[in-house]
Amino acid sequence: MPVTRTERSFDGTGGVRIVYDTWTPDGEARGVVILAHGYAEHARRYDHVAARFGEAGLLTYALDHRGHGRSGGKRVLLRDMSEFTADFHTLVGIAGDEHPGLPRIVLGHSMGGAIVFTYGVEHPDDYTAMVLSGPAVAAQSSVPAVKVAAAKLLGRIAPGLPVENLPADAVSRDPEVVAAYEADPLVHHGRLPAGIGRALIEVGETMPRRAAAITAPLLVVHGDADRLIPVQGSRTLIECVGSTDAHLKEYPGLYHEVFNEPERAVVMDDVTSWIESQL
Repeated sequence: MPVTRTERSFDGTGGVRIVYDTWTPDGEARGVVILAHGYAEHARRYDHVAARFGEAGLLTYALDHRGHGRSGGKRVLLRDMSEFTADFHTLVGIAGDEHPGLPRIVLGHSMGGAIVFTYGVEHPDDYTAMVLSGPAVAAQSSVPAVKVAAAKLLGRIAPGLPVENLPADAVSRDPEVVAAYEADPLVHHGRLPAGIGRALIEVGETMPRRAAAITAPLLVVHGDADRLIPVQGSRTLIECVGSTDAHLKEYPGLYHEVFNEPERAVVMDDVTSWIESQL
């Protein structure tokens, strides 16, 4: 089923212009997916995912986070996670207002997984089900304690300070995906700033005690060869959530972006089938 993509925008927290896309299937919609992308990237890297969802009659809404892609704000600057979650909450509200009565599935990848997790904890009645892909919900677990302490301090006093280089070849085993990522002008190619590092660390430190608030159906997909966000964090998350319908699907040998691996069609089919089971 073909989909039509439309670019739109709204004013986010602090008046920052947030650009988002909608992908609308030609036929009758059965549900709506609201998607949060990962650090440094942007919503249109999920064109193929939205197209696959459209085949199942699912609408997709996805924003470029503030400081990312086409949205306003200083590049990748974040002072507090609430800035990201407030923008995402606005997008969920727009999708709900425009399609009342349809099931709402919130989906987040990597940093977007941390955003969706945090949003889900704070707004447990606003969505039908949750999907997380390689979520950064335990980012501190593989970082030495000294670096964690330094990142938290720097994130408070100098949130825009570049602190950590993330290798592009860790996103996918597909060389074409890596080349496109490196050439994409909408992708931020600099170091991870301290503000985002601090925000992700704080999500990870509080995740075990906050996860019980996630009671909706949950699917987590994660490559077990992910070098950017190790799969152990997803295993811990599944153990801590309050949902009685929570599942972790691990993909042997896959890297961080499971939607962009050579086996992407299998992953997208798995996720789409699970979403359909929640409608």
